[in-house]
This record gives sequence, C-alpha cells and structure tokens, in this order.
Amino acid sequence: MDEIEEVVGEIVRGCSAQKVQCSELLAAFVARTILESDAQTFALEKELNDEDVNSVINLSVERLLEKDSPSLETIKMQVAFDSSHVMNEEAVASAAASVAAKKRELQKTIISTKLMDANDFDSLTALYREIFSLLTKTRSSEEYPESVRRSVEREVAAAVESVFPRIGLKSFVQLSSEEKKLQLEELASIVNGIRLFNKEAGKGGAGLESFEVSAPNKVSELSNIISGEIDSMNVICQEYQEVIVFSNLRKPAEVTEYMIQRWKDELANRRQYLSYLQSLFEDVSKCGRKISFLRESYLSELDDLSSMVGSRNSVPKEHVYPKFDKIAQLWKDLGDELSIVSCRESTLNDLVDYKSSFTLTLNSDSQVLSMARDAPTLSTEEEEEAARAAVIVTGVAEPKEEGKEGPETTGDVIDLPKGTVPSDLLPPNERPVCLSIDSTPEFMQLPLEYQGFCPWTIYSRSGLLLPGKPALGVVQFSNSFFVFAHEVALQGFLDDPVKYVEGVKGVAMRNPELIHLLRLQRDFPNTAIAKLMGTQGGAGPAEQLPLGFEAPTTKVDASTETPVHFIEKNIDPSYSWNEWTLRKRALQLANLKKCKTSSQQTDESHMRRENDSQVYLPRTKSTMTKTSTGTNVDKRITYVKGLRGEGVKGGIVGMSLEIKETVNVGQSSR
Repeated sequence: MDEIEEVVGEIVRGCSAQKVQCSELLAAFVARTILESDAQTFALEKELNDEDVNSVINLSVERLLEKDSPSLETIKMQVAFDSSHVMNEEAVASAAASVAAKKRELQKTIISTKLMDANDFDSLTALYREIFSLLTKTRSSEEYPESVRRSVEREVAAAVESVFPRIGLKSFVQLSSEEKKLQLEELASIVNGIRLFNKEAGKGGAGLESFEVSAPNKVSELSNIISGEIDSMNVICQEYQEVIVFSNLRKPAEVTEYMIQRWKDELANRRQYLSYLQSLFEDVSKCGRKISFLRESYLSELDDLSSMVGSRNSVPKEHVYPKFDKIAQLWKDLGDELSIVSCRESTLNDLVDYKSSFTLTLNSDSQVLSMARDAPTLSTEEEEEAARAAVIVTGVAEPKEEGKEGPETTGDVIDLPKGTVPSDLLPPNERPVCLSIDSTPEFMQLPLEYQGFCPWTIYSRSGLLLPGKPALGVVQFSNSFFVFAHEVALQGFLDDPVKYVEGVKGVAMRNPELIHLLRLQRDFPNTAIAKLMGTQGGAGPAEQLPLGFEAPTTKVDASTETPVHFIEKNIDPSYSWNEWTLRKRALQLANLKKCKTSSQQTDESHMRRENDSQVYLPRTKSTMTKTSTGTNVDKRITYVKGLRGEGVKGGIVGMSLEIKETVNVGQSSR
C-alpha cells in the first residue's frame, strides 16, 4: 500500500484546516488502527482504491477532531510519550556523539603526525598543542565562559606537565597507532582525575560539575514528584473502579449506559497515565541505585587517594595514576546516569501535559461516588452471582443452543470470538494450569499478561480494566500468565481460555487505546508506535520506513551443497614426510641450544633474536685437493770463463766451458 504516505499527508492537512495540530506519527497511528479495526472493508492484501482512500482519510480526520474524548487523548498520550522518550534519548546521544567525533578527529590528527627529525622543535610544539587541545575537550567545554576556560587550560597544562612532559614526545611519536590511541585515552583520564582530586581538595577543578552531589539530588527530587503523582492517580483509579463496579451491580437509576462507558474510557486514560508514571519511576529508581553505588565508590576512591598522598610532595606514579584513572571513570559514569535522569524528567514534563487534557466527569465530590462508598458490602455469594450476570448486564451475548432462547441483552452486543476451544478439547499439555504461591517458587516474579488486569473482565465488561488478585492464583496458558479479579473470572477462564484471550484482542481492536495499555503490540504489529516511528523497539533509530507499514520482506533463493557422507579428516599441519626438512628442524633446535642468551623470554622478545646478544660459534671449514708432483729438469747455462783474468796465468783468456746447474722444479729437492 504505497498510498499510506498520501493518506497521512491528507489527514494532517485536513486537521490543519480545522485548526487542530496533528503530527504525522499520530495521523499514521489513527489511520493504521482504522485499517486494522475494519479489515473486511480495507483488506490488507488488496490495493486501496480512491473510495477506500477517501474513506480512511475522512474517518481519521473525524476521529482526530473529536472534542473532549478520553480515548482519543489516551492515543495522543501514547504517541507523545513514546516519541518524547525516543527523541530525548537521541538528543543526549547526539550531543555525546558530537563531542566524541571531535575527539576522534583530534586523535586522528595526533596519531597521523610524522616527524622528519626527532629534533624538529616546531613539529613537536604543534603536536603538543594538539594533545593539549584534546585534553581540554569535554561535553560542556564549549559552554564555558572565557574566564573559566582560561582556568581550565591552566589546570590542564599543570597536570600534563607532571604526567606527560614535553620530553616524552620523542618517545611518543615512535609508538604504533594503537599504542598512541591507548596512551592518549589514559592520559586524558589521568589528567581529569588529577583535576577532580584538586577540586575535592579545594585547589582547582574549574568547569567540572559536582555530579556526586547533583545526581543524587536530581534523582531524589524527580522520585518525589513522580511518587506523588502515582499516589494521587491510584486514588483516582480506585474511585473510578468503585463507581463502575457499583453501577454494574446496583444499577442506580441516575446512571446511564453512556455514563458507564464514559467512565470506562476515563479509567483507561488514567490507568495509562499511571502506567507511564510507574515506568518512569522504575527507570529513575534504577538510575538512583546505580548513582548511589557510583557515588559511594567515587568518594571511597577520593578518600583512599587523600590518605595515600597526605602531605607528601611526591608519590610513586604507579600508585596514584590508577587511582586518578578510576576517579575519572566513576565521575564520567555519574554524568552519564545524570543525563538519563534528565531525559526521564523531560519525558515526564511532556506527559504531564496530558494530565488534564479532557474533562473528568467523576471527582471526589460526585454523588455516585458517595453512594458507592455508602452501599453495603456484598457477600461472596452475592458478588459471584453478580459476576455471573455481568455478561447480560454489559450486553455480551452468550451462545444459544438450538431450540432454546437465550437471555435478552442490553446495549451493544459483542460477538464471541471465532474458533474458541473449551479446555476439555485441548491437548493435555496445552490446557491452562492454576499456579499457587506454594507450588511455584518464583510466583512473585511471574510476568503477568495485560499488565495484571483481568482478561475475563476486559472481555465480559467491554474493556473495563480491573486489576487481578494473584492471591486467587495465577493461570498459566500458552506460555503466558494471567490473574483474575474474582473466582468466577478464574473458573470461566479455566473452562475456555481461548475465548477470553481472543476476546481481549477483539475488544482492543475496537478500542485502539487498549493495544499499548495492555501491551498487545505483538498481536497488532502494524500499529506499534515504535515501528511507525521507524525504530526497532524504541532502542534507537533504524531504517526509516513508510509511515504505517512494514518494510517489504526481502526474499532470495539460497541453497547449500553437502556431501552424502561426511569424511572426517585428521590433518596434522606440522607433519612433514621429507627427511631433509626434519633434519633442518633438528639442526635449528640444536643451534638454539648453542646461543649465549639463556634468560627468560618475554612477550616482546618471544621468538625474536638480537644480534648483539646472540653469539654463534664459527663453523669449522676444510677442503680436499688432489696431490700434485713434479720432475727435475736440467737447465743449461753457457758463459765465458776468465774474461777478468782470474785463475789464468799470464791473463790469457781461456776457452768457454759448459756447466750443468740443477734447478728446483715442483716439489723436488736439490
């Protein structure tokens, strides 16, 4: 149905023409409930024609233009509460995400900074300024006045100088990206912890909120306001309940059927208002318990740190830095819880606008209320007899047997749900079971359906909301737990549970304000306000959907191929069949034993080796060569003897002689 967006727009414009403000969410919810309540006319499986579209628009506008309507005000309150709850949480999350994004940008700039030279003074100064800017960035830092901002900068500068002096920048730039990020986060936490400690000592802490004081005070103040509203609303609901029950049982002449139906609608509105108050009170109480625990831990850490520091001028950093880190984390958690409490306060302010959005026709001075209080108390038998007659009094038609005439009914007749199955015809494991406090250890923790209201009364008395009495017993049926207002209701449900479960759905379909009040969103998924808002259960923003309709289901063909018989494979990845590979590993292990270092390995030195600390002995080397031999060769030298006149008588030159001289060749000896 792509026409829904057009329908919503036309509904909003139609209300604006009558000077009635209507949000798209409210228009979509009303249009959706009209489509659900008349499924025969507006079948979901077919497209809406022009006549259907106009009919939905006219019915929705007519519904939204009702004056002084308790049921319409209940629907408006439901839409306003859920939307306010989501919007307030999104606002807080958006503010926190904005600051976190700015911090991430600064961290990214710091981490990506590279120095060409370790002695580059200008680059180191710029890097230090970026770190300083990161440390001064908080959720409310942009709201500081100029004087406070300067005080914050002086405190941060003093803390950084003691924790992370400029000389440490040289070693910081050599760290990896992940190590830099962790060190920056730890530095910010320690600096914040130092400022918080100085604030406690009265020596600083400019711009730091005292969450340990403001958070408990805020919780106490808000709890008292909500508690007072709950008490007054309980009294009003009790008055309505007494008057309606009295009118059904005693039938006073001055009370008409219209008045009873009006009181039922007003009671449903007040119970919805009370339910939201109780939900807020539960959330605030949960935050209060957590804040109390965090506050005690925060003050305890401050006391331990004060006793550790005392009057000493210096303390080992390995003792105090973890304390500073813990203090900063506890302070941050207190601020987060305070933000949640502030969200609940904003939601309460939006809810209070619907406290007097219509005219109450019943108050403490009403004559009918005085008559109900002065009426004599009925006995148990009389109450049961009146309860049995309730289906006739309120106009619910019981089935007629063939050949017999049923009792006459008054007012609007409510058809019995189709497909009802008595308990006797249900399988034994699906029949309702009555649980008692003696047989069920977790009896008090059972999650009750319809917020603890009696389903028999809701169906039999046309949407009357009476709280059940667990003392009568809790009935378990179809993995759900039900309580009832009296014995007749309990027995009636045990006889035919499907009748009343389906009957409650039918009543909620005709009275859309009961869908969220009785928490029937599971049975009416298309009318869930969280879904119309485009959120999944109100937990956060999801993919935006067209108002009033489900996202189309994506279907794809998928298949897997599996073997007929699975074969188990036991593969050892370290196994090797190669003998030379095994020999290589053995040599590696033997070589490690020859290393000089024998100290214990650490995480950083594991499977690493430093050349200056590891000594490998030189390997013995030798070669094999062939044996070579040589021969003696005669070398002949010819010269003239006696040219100088020596050894010759009369200086006569003699004749030349030939002398053989032996010369070494190869390895031969002379």
